[in-house]
Amino acid sequence: MNHPHAVARADFKPAQLQQFALSGLRVPPTLITNKVDTARKFAADHGRVVCKTFRGLPRSEDGHTGAIWTQRVDPVSFDESLTVTAHLFQAEIPKRADVRITVVGHRVFAQRIITPDRALDWRRGDWDELSHSSIAVPATIEAALHAYLKFFGLAFGCFDFALTGDGDDPDDWWAIECNPNGQWGWLPDAADIAEAFADILSNNVRKETPGHGYAR
Repeated sequence: MNHPHAVARADFKPAQLQQFALSGLRVPPTLITNKVDTARKFAADHGRVVCKTFRGLPRSEDGHTGAIWTQRVDPVSFDESLTVTAHLFQAEIPKRADVRITVVGHRVFAQRIITPDRALDWRRGDWDELSHSSIAVPATIEAALHAYLKFFGLAFGCFDFALTGDGDDPDDWWAIECNPNGQWGWLPDAADIAEAFADILSNNVRKETPGHGYAR
């Protein structure tokens, strides 16, 4: 669905966060640094702080892909080891729920996700224990998602949001990340998402028939 080069460009978290902001989405206060004092001040200014990876992990030689979950960090633990490389810190958003939005072409599918223990990162636990419910996406948020995908040249993306209210107010929605090659088969609306994929792919096939030229 997405060109591999577009996926590679869109998989870098700092670029995602910058484009979220340019698209009009709310983004948690973020710091990228390898300076101990700067990281400590950021934590002092924002209270609870989480640490995230810059991009997904590459596949191992046996074809398996690992993951490093979003995790809270204690600024007391910040020491000279932090200077070895840059780290991505964010202020923790006091969320009431998570939202996974799957955008396929012009179609948008959104599910509110609640974990039994209100986990920081819902991907870390047992997915069978997650509670799902459909949720309406505010028009301004939906427009921003389409603008984001257009910027990166993507036809599909899985967006994760932290929700601080009931979702009616766009200010309740905090953009966390976008997986340009994300999973969706486990979602309750997977059949509808599959249909959206099929519609796009079948339309492309028709456009590639003689007399219609080639469409990517």
